Amino acid sequence: MIATTSLMFFVAAFLFVDSVREAWDRFANGFIARHIAQAHALSIDHANIETAMRAWGLSILGIVGLGVLLGMLPVALGLIVVFLLLPGWTLQWVIRRRRQLLRDQMVGCTRALANSARAGQSLQQALQAVAAESPYPLANELQRITGEYQLGRPLVEALSDARRRLKLDSFSLFASSMIASLERGGRVTEALERICHSLQENQRVERKLAAETASGWRVVLILTAFPFLFLAGFAV
Repeated sequence: MIATTSLMFFVAAFLFVDSVREAWDRFANGFIARHIAQAHALSIDHANIETAMRAWGLSILGIVGLGVLLGMLPVALGLIVVFLLLPGWTLQWVIRRRRQLLRDQMVGCTRALANSARAGQSLQQALQAVAAESPYPLANELQRITGEYQLGRPLVEALSDARRRLKLDSFSLFASSMIASLERGGRVTEALERICHSLQENQRVERKLAAETASGWRVVLILTAFPFLFLAGFAV
């Protein structure tokens, strides 16, 4: 009887946890669905996000329990608000870093394409050569384009699809120029050199803007966190 009761209790607990887990996974995926779509478009590995979101839920429950046990409900509520915003903030930071990295790598990519075109290679051959030598993660995007081209898809369609998927200004400028050169002809080398110069100027301006606003954002974050730290100190 004891063994049967224990087995039934274990099965009931397992089914309850499994049903709660499925419901939580649906809620968590819907909570960050927009960020997941952006990460997928940028080829960011998001295989461990489901596990991270489960740990996030357990952390929120732990904060609630500690707040009730220690009688620090105001501090617990403040931490819960921060934890609710944490997944979106983290994914936004990862996506922003990936976009900045792709933007910075586009300068070297266009310069290498211009050199290959100047050496007499066709645009398709130059793109394949640069895709093999480019650093991660730009290499993945270029190899995806050249892979689709080798499978028989027109290069114009592959570039257009990558432009819509990435939604990156520097890549959009590059793809639009390549598409125009493929469809209408023209001097590809000069077009690539102009694109490289434009991307370098955009990169310089964006880095200058980021450096000038970094100190302001640091002050904002400190002032945002200070009330919660102040309440936590008084509660202790």
